[in-house]
Amino acid sequence: MKKLTALLILLCFGLLTACGGSEPEPYEDEPEATPYVIEATPEPEPTPEPTPEPTQGIHGLLSVVEYGQNRAYIMGSIHIGREEWFPMADIAEEAMERADVFAFEIDLGASGGPCICEDCEHECAAHPEVDECICLLMDMMFLPEDVTLADFLPEADYKRFMDTLGTFPILTSAVQTWRPTTILEIVMYQIVAPSRGFSSDHSIDMYVFNRAEEMERTIIGLTDFNDHIAFVSGMADEYQIATARYFSDFDAMGGELDELAYVYENQDIETLTHLIRSDLAEAYEAYNAGELSAGGLALARYWHYTVGNYRSTFFANQIADLLTQTEEPTTFFVTVGIAHLIREVNVFYMLENMGFEVEALYR
Repeated sequence: MKKLTALLILLCFGLLTACGGSEPEPYEDEPEATPYVIEATPEPEPTPEPTPEPTQGIHGLLSVVEYGQNRAYIMGSIHIGREEWFPMADIAEEAMERADVFAFEIDLGASGGPCICEDCEHECAAHPEVDECICLLMDMMFLPEDVTLADFLPEADYKRFMDTLGTFPILTSAVQTWRPTTILEIVMYQIVAPSRGFSSDHSIDMYVFNRAEEMERTIIGLTDFNDHIAFVSGMADEYQIATARYFSDFDAMGGELDELAYVYENQDIETLTHLIRSDLAEAYEAYNAGELSAGGLALARYWHYTVGNYRSTFFANQIADLLTQTEEPTTFFVTVGIAHLIREVNVFYMLENMGFEVEALYR
């Protein structure tokens, strides 16, 4: 199902249309004006207040939350981009200049921290010189030892998945031991995105990260790297199978990526909000119409509740802790996926429920 692939891409738009009416038909016989009517001189109309120009450039719904002498700028990102997107809107650039600490979903500059690998089945557990946590990454990326995709997927799903994968310039025999979600990530960011002129190197996250490094600011993660790996690798097999079942071909995936980038670049937040908030309802409609299996519906629920609502709530709690538990006056610049700022249960909504005032700076 196309929508499920779009949800997976978002690791994250109703169109605004002008409604015009037809001119009224003129009377065939226009009535004569009443003679000798003296019209009062109309009062001069007040000079209208100047309409503020819309924010120029990408702003990512930049908003600010304050507590005492602490302040947090919060901005929504996507994980791909183009070099010409930068610099961002002035409000975002100025907020970055003011920031003392930059926070991301995970610490993009960390090697992973201590990693407990005693139960790791891969050879890297016996080699301490290997980068920390690589064994957990291996567990996340690959199927269990001696298991291939042909063993892991039901026969019909395997055939469909291989046929779809054949629409990509990829050696299918080389990925037979990879998990379906890993294959999706590889084809999306290493094949489809570059073919459309996008790059992870020019993502919003990496741009902000590079700005923080240039200014020699502190960089932190809202999520511990190990916890993040455990969260991702904890996806149940039924979700992996559903990911393979609803895997889109090259052209469809490219079109979805183009749409995502277009609405983000143009800051069409209404359209993005509509897509994010209608995902689960559309999945239920497809399931009831027999177009989506129980596994597909389970996958949609997983992304909506576990990846979406839970993570948004978690990030809001982490931001609240930064504001309330940091003793020295500190300005934070927080970057999270923009879906976490616009879904029904989102970071702004949760912060307001905690009693914080969220001020939008992009309007």
